Amino acid sequence: MATSSGTHNPLLVNYFQFVLDRVPNMVYFCQSVNLPGVGFGVADQPTTMGYPVKIPTGAFRFQDLELSFRVDENLTNWLELHNWIRTSGNYTSDTSTLPYNQKTTGATLLITNSSYKPKLKVVFKHVFPQFISGINFAVNTPSSTEAIATVKFAHTGYTIESLDTP
Repeated sequence: MATSSGTHNPLLVNYFQFVLDRVPNMVYFCQSVNLPGVGFGVADQPTTMGYPVKIPTGAFRFQDLELSFRVDENLTNWLELHNWIRTSGNYTSDTSTLPYNQKTTGATLLITNSSYKPKLKVVFKHVFPQFISGINFAVNTPSSTEAIATVKFAHTGYTIESLDTP
């Protein structure tokens, strides 16, 4: 039996705002972001009947947080992410690595309703970039085209909270 959720409005995928604490300018240039899927680990439990029984392991698996953004003409937002990746590991020397608490940051995805009012708040924990795409330049494009880059973040999970007030 189907139940009513109290609304008949569909979720609109272009009604959102994304805030990355460490790169605050990203909010103005963000083009798309995903709400990552989540899964639960499963193990096979041997049985005497010849086939295993699936059991939950308690290990959660989160998909990566992926974002596409317009690159500003000074490459400021792209370079912030690029430098974050470089300083998180041993890019040039062992002394350039950041402590763990400076490698990660928080991020928030605000999902708005059809009136652009925040409805849900998704808070990501321990976010850090794994990969940033390159930027392609070409003289054979028919008109001026904005540069779009993508970044893939790892995270340790997220919470979803409702912002509806009764």
